[in-house]
Amino acid sequence: MTEPADDADRVPTQAELDAEDLAAIARRSKDRDEANLYPERFDDPGPPPAALVLHARVAWWGAALAGLVSAVYGFVNLSTITDLLRARLLEGVVDDPRNASPADRVDSLAGFFPPFMLIMIVVFLVVEYALLAAAATHHSRNCRNFFLSAVVVNLLCIPIGVDLLFDYPEVPSAMAVLGWVQFGLLVVAALMTLRRSVNQWLPVSTRMRPTMMLRAR
Repeated sequence: MTEPADDADRVPTQAELDAEDLAAIARRSKDRDEANLYPERFDDPGPPPAALVLHARVAWWGAALAGLVSAVYGFVNLSTITDLLRARLLEGVVDDPRNASPADRVDSLAGFFPPFMLIMIVVFLVVEYALLAAAATHHSRNCRNFFLSAVVVNLLCIPIGVDLLFDYPEVPSAMAVLGWVQFGLLVVAALMTLRRSVNQWLPVSTRMRPTMMLRAR
């Protein structure tokens, strides 16, 4: 039985060399795609920009003050607001029964929505502050984006809250104005977190990129 020949000194064929080159190119391409999907995080991004830690926070604190004043006034005058809302709902039953709330649910709706909406004012403020602070403390683009999402939801709720809680002749018009002041200051705070200096300081977005994931397979 003959021993297998020693292939150590064998000269590889051109096809084998081409196959090795193609494999190396594929490995480099895969590594580059993975690096783009999961970019490196810099250990020391430097101090956060003033737009994030000062300007956005000043605007947010102004909005928070307006929201807290509205919440305190609402809780102090909760029974009055509840009665006013109940009267409005009953008027709707008489004037436009097709689009109004069911008559047998007027009391429950009037008793539920005012305290719920006042509590949500405080909840939104707590969530927004936690996310805004975390974006700067943890150098987190995701926290900044979640902060913007919370602000957008809050902005959608403010007009409804102003209408249901404070848009009555018996309630001082300053309360409705305060709600719109909060709206404007929240917009300013959100825009401050979108400034170029903030986007450059935050880490590169790690959003999913389907085309790169398909090429990496």
